Amino acid sequence: MDNKIDKSSDKAGEGYWNEAWNKLSLPEVWDVDSVRIISHVERELFNYISKTLGELIVGGAARTLVEVGCARSQALPVIANRLGFKVSGIDYSPNGCEQTALILDREGVDGEVFCVDIFSIPDSLVGQFDVVVSFGLIEHFSDTNAVVSALARLLKPGGVILTNIPNMNGSVGFFQRLLNKSIYDIHVPLTPEEVKKAHEYAGLEVVESDFFISSSYGVVNIGETKRSSFVWWARKIPLFFLARVSMAAWLCERLIWKLPVSRFFSPYINCVAVRKSE
Repeated sequence: MDNKIDKSSDKAGEGYWNEAWNKLSLPEVWDVDSVRIISHVERELFNYISKTLGELIVGGAARTLVEVGCARSQALPVIANRLGFKVSGIDYSPNGCEQTALILDREGVDGEVFCVDIFSIPDSLVGQFDVVVSFGLIEHFSDTNAVVSALARLLKPGGVILTNIPNMNGSVGFFQRLLNKSIYDIHVPLTPEEVKKAHEYAGLEVVESDFFISSSYGVVNIGETKRSSFVWWARKIPLFFLARVSMAAWLCERLIWKLPVSRFFSPYINCVAVRKSE
C-alpha cells in the first residue's frame, strides 16, 4: 500500500492553520462534568470515547494514545487525566503544536507533541500507539484512503483508531456552505460508508462507522470576518438561532427521550476500527 500523497491533497494547508491558531487564545479543555446544556457535545463525545476504548483496549499502566491533528487540543488533557492514557500529539502546524504543549503543561499533563507531517512520520513513531484519535482531520484531504492509511501506521497490532469528522452531507454542511463557503470548501463531504471503506483500505477491521449525536449547529464556522461588520452579523444571527435549535433538542433528550441520529441532522460521523494482531 502506497502511503505517499501529493501535498495538493491537503485542502487547507499548514499556512491556513498557522494563521487561524495565531488569532486565538488558548481554549479550555472539555468540561465533561458540567451539567450545562451547552456542554452536551463534549460530554457525549467523551462518554463515547470512554465507552469505546473501555470495551476495546485491555487495561494497563502503559497504554498510549496519540491525537493526530492535535493543535490546541482540548481533548488530550481530559483523556490523560480521566482515562489514564499516556498521551502524545502530532500536528504539522508549529504554533498549533506549541499551544498544545502549553495546554498540557497548564493542565499538569506530561505528554509529548511531535511537530511532523503525518505523511512523513519518523520510524520511531511507527507502530507505537495503542490508540490513535483524530477530531476533524481526514475530511481536509482529498485522498481519504491515503490519510487514513498514514494514521494506521501509528497503531500497534491490536490497536484502535477512533476517527471523528463533521457530517458535511447534512444540514451542517448546508449551513456551512451558506454562511461561509470558503470554509466548506476545505472539507471533503464524506459518508459513513466512505469513511468505513477508507479504514478498510488501510487494512483495519471496522467496528463501527455511523452518524453521531442528533444535532449540533455549533460545528458551523462563520470564520474570522471582522466583528460587528454587516457580514459578521449576517452570519452570526442565523447561527445564534441554529444553536438554540440544537440546545432545544438536547433539552428534549435530557427531559423526555433520546433523539435518533440521522444523515440530515447529525453533525458528526464516528468511525472505530482495529488493527488486526499480527
